[in-house]
Amino acid sequence: MSIMARWFPPMVLMFVLQTTTPENDDACQVGLSALKWPQLTCTNVDSRYFENFGRPLNRTHWIKCVRCAIGIVDEKTFHFPKNNISFLELQESQILTLRKFAFSSFFLLKLLNLRGNRIDYLEPKCFAGLKRLMHLDLSSNFLKILTNNIFSELGNLDILNLNRNQIFYTQPYAFAGLMNLKYLYLNHNDLKKLEDKMFNHLTNLKILYIEHNGIVEIHQNAFLNLRNLNYLYLNNNSISFLVQYNFKPLTSLVGLQLRSNDLKEIQVSSFNGLKHLKSLYLGGNKISAVKPYGFIGLDSLVILDLIRNNFSSIDFSYFDKMKSLYILWLNENSISEFKISSKDEVQISLGVIDLSLNNLSNFNYSLLYSKIPKIKEIVLANNSFSCDFFTNMYSFTEEKNISLCMSATCNYNDTNSYYDTVCSEQFMTTDNSLNVTDFSTDSAPILSITRLYIFLYTFYSILFC
Repeated sequence: MSIMARWFPPMVLMFVLQTTTPENDDACQVGLSALKWPQLTCTNVDSRYFENFGRPLNRTHWIKCVRCAIGIVDEKTFHFPKNNISFLELQESQILTLRKFAFSSFFLLKLLNLRGNRIDYLEPKCFAGLKRLMHLDLSSNFLKILTNNIFSELGNLDILNLNRNQIFYTQPYAFAGLMNLKYLYLNHNDLKKLEDKMFNHLTNLKILYIEHNGIVEIHQNAFLNLRNLNYLYLNNNSISFLVQYNFKPLTSLVGLQLRSNDLKEIQVSSFNGLKHLKSLYLGGNKISAVKPYGFIGLDSLVILDLIRNNFSSIDFSYFDKMKSLYILWLNENSISEFKISSKDEVQISLGVIDLSLNNLSNFNYSLLYSKIPKIKEIVLANNSFSCDFFTNMYSFTEEKNISLCMSATCNYNDTNSYYDTVCSEQFMTTDNSLNVTDFSTDSAPILSITRLYIFLYTFYSILFC
C-alpha cells in the first residue's frame, strides 16, 4: 500500500471533524481541546437541541456547552448511542435538576463539570452508569442536603467538588460507594456540625477541605474511618472547643489547619493520636492558655503556628514531648512573659522561634538556649527591650552563632539598625546634657553618628580631665 493510501483516510476524517456541522446549524463547532483531542463546543443551545442531535460522536472525546439553557437533565437530554465522550462540561448552563439516568449514555465519561448552575436537587440514580467517572464538579450550585447513596454509582471517582453550595446536612450514607475518592471539597457551605461517622465511607480519602462553613461542633467520631487522610483544612469556621481525642482516627494525618476559628484554649489530649502530624496551624484564634498535656501525642510535629492569638504569657513547658518541633510561631500575640524553667525538657530539634509583635521586655535567653541548644534563629521585632538587655542578648546570640532577627527578612543590617535606634533613643531620653537634635528625615545614619559622638565625648573627657 502506498504512503498516500495509508494516510488518506485519517486526513479525510480530520477534515470532516473540523468542518462538518449539522445541516443548516452552526451552533456547534468541532476543534481540538487542550489535550489535542476532538472537542465539540456548543453555544446558546437548549435541551431540545441535544435531544434532536444527529451528529456522530464516535470520534469526539470532549463536549463543552457555552451559555446554554438546559434546565432539566434527564435520560432523553443526551441520548447519544455509540459515543466516546470522556469530558462533558456543562458549567453555567442554567441546569435546575438532575433526573435519574441523566448521563447514562456517557459510559466512558471521566470528567463531568456542572459548576455554576442552579442545581438544588439530585434525584436518586442521577449519576447511574458513570462507572468510569473520576472528576465530578458540582461547585457553585444551590444544593442543601446530600441524600443517602446519591454518589453510590461513582466507585472510581477521585475528585468531588461541592464548594460554594448551601449544604447544611448530609445523610448518613451520602458518601456511600465512594471507596476510591481522594479529594473532597466542601468549602463555603452551611455545615454547622460535623456529624457522627459523617465520612465513614471515605476510607481512601487523602485531602478534605471544609473551610468557611461556620462549623461550631465536631462530633467525637466525625472522622471515623478516615485512616488514610493526609491533610485536613478547617480554617475560617466557628469552632470554639475540641473534644478529647477529636482527631484520633486520623492516624495518617500530616497537615491540620484550624486557622481563624474561636478556640480559646487547648484542651487535654486535643491532638492525641496524631503521631504522624508534621504541621499544625492554629493562627487567628483566641487561644490564651494550653491545658497540661494539650499538645501531647504530637511526636512528629515540625511546624506549630500560634500566630495572632491572645497569649499574654507563654510557658515553655507547653512544648514538652514535641521531639521533632523545628519552627514555632508565637508572633502577633500580647506576650509579656516567657516562662522557662530549669525543669523543662530540652528541645533538641527546635531551630526557629518567632516572638515578634509582642510585649516582651526581657526573658532568660541563656536558659532558653540551654533548653534549645540547636536554635538557629530568634525573631524579636516589635517588642519593648531596653538597650542594656538587647545589647547583652545580642552579644550572647552572636557568641552562640544564633541569628537574632529584628525584621521579617532577618537581615543583619536591620538588627544593627535596631540596635542603633533603641540604644541611641534611650540615651537621648536619659541624658539631655548633650542636647543633640536630629532634624533629618532619614534617621538611621544620624543615629549611627550619635553613637560615634557619644564615644568621642567619653574619650575626650577621659583624655583631658
